[in-house]
Amino acid sequence: MARIGSRDYRQVLDLAVALVDGLRVDSYQTMIAGQLNECLRGTATLFMNGFNPSARTITGVACAPGEVATIPWAERARVYGAEHPLAHAFAAQRDPSPLTVSDVVAPSAWRATQTYDSCDQDLDGGTRHLAIPLPTPIGVATAFIICRSGRDFTDRERDLAAAIQPLVIGVGRQLAATQRLRESVGAPVPGTDFGLTPRELTVLALLGDGLSTAAVARRLLISGHTVNKHLENAYRKCGTRDRLATLLLLRRMGVLPPTVRR
Repeated sequence: MARIGSRDYRQVLDLAVALVDGLRVDSYQTMIAGQLNECLRGTATLFMNGFNPSARTITGVACAPGEVATIPWAERARVYGAEHPLAHAFAAQRDPSPLTVSDVVAPSAWRATQTYDSCDQDLDGGTRHLAIPLPTPIGVATAFIICRSGRDFTDRERDLAAAIQPLVIGVGRQLAATQRLRESVGAPVPGTDFGLTPRELTVLALLGDGLSTAAVARRLLISGHTVNKHLENAYRKCGTRDRLATLLLLRRMGVLPPTVRR
């Protein structure tokens, strides 16, 4: 396998910064797809969420760039997706590693599928696929698929995808945890949230649940300095001077519950 160079590490760091800076539960798959498409020089990158090759069902789809968003990818997946070699490879393993189509089947077998024809037509020859899977139950496949035409993905690019995979998995898990936290907190009474942002509320809720500043930073994939910055903003908005007074105020106003389960 090829060694990852300093440029590759810079790309991983740039990707990490972009993802953490733009964390949003409702659109993170599209943002990650866009970052991966740029990082790995794709024509298009598709996120296939919860695809079951046997049942031909899929939970959701996201894609980048915006020009390919008009293509009915969910319908394509239901009709042709079961023929994609990587769908079966990923569905058969709980924690698979990144793979290309050429890792799984011979070129002639890939060209004989309707999936190949669909990608060839919809993506201007984008039949070279490198997929970064996410952990799923056996029988289901979830992955970001970077597609392009021309040359296949190099060993260096595969190594880069392997280095990126833990980051992508971590972001997904963090956002799922954040979503559960927000649901447990509930919607505050209008006019009583002091203009706090979702990230500031998340930081405060985690601190109120007993986590240290360092632990919150690790949980949210940010620095301790950023956690403290969120706290300073919260103090200013709430008119308080310290963490305890802020938490007590927000609990009294119903913005935060008495306790939050981790």
